[in-house]
Amino acid sequence: MNERAFGTKEVSKALKVGDSTLRKWCIALEKEGYTFTKGVRNSRAFIQKDIVVLKDIKLLLQESGMNLESTVKVTLAKHHSENINDSDSDNGERTPLFLQENGSKLSDNTLIEYTKVQEQLLERVERIERSHEERLKNIEEKLDYRNKLLLETRQEIQDTKKVIAVTREKKWWEFWK
Repeated sequence: MNERAFGTKEVSKALKVGDSTLRKWCIALEKEGYTFTKGVRNSRAFIQKDIVVLKDIKLLLQESGMNLESTVKVTLAKHHSENINDSDSDNGERTPLFLQENGSKLSDNTLIEYTKVQEQLLERVERIERSHEERLKNIEEKLDYRNKLLLETRQEIQDTKKVIAVTREKKWWEFWK
């Protein structure tokens, strides 16, 4: 089961983040018990599952507005549950995706926290969607009002042009009659 490993530079370039950002994410993951494969001089060597976890962290950070610590916990909980589902087909060859500090698998409390965070994210997304709908409605109302004013102004300009055209056709002495 030799899997190709990638270096920090390759992964940071693939994720379009800086090396220091990637290191910060890795440190946060390691604080939660996630382990990386070690390469030359004890540096991190990233395999495909690591890259998937890091992509999820990036996506969640961009979309949720959560802090890094919460994002790491949510991401690890997600991958832990996926790992449990996949472990049946592995015949026990796979080691757990991550372990807590005491060496046990992810606790029920963390899974409950993950569920709560997911619910909070869904509520936040719904609030944002409602806010966007209200803004869109407001913008449409303002555009309708603006269009109405533009049409009225255009009509006034055309009427004024007609009056000016009529007055230019008459001679000055015809106005006295």
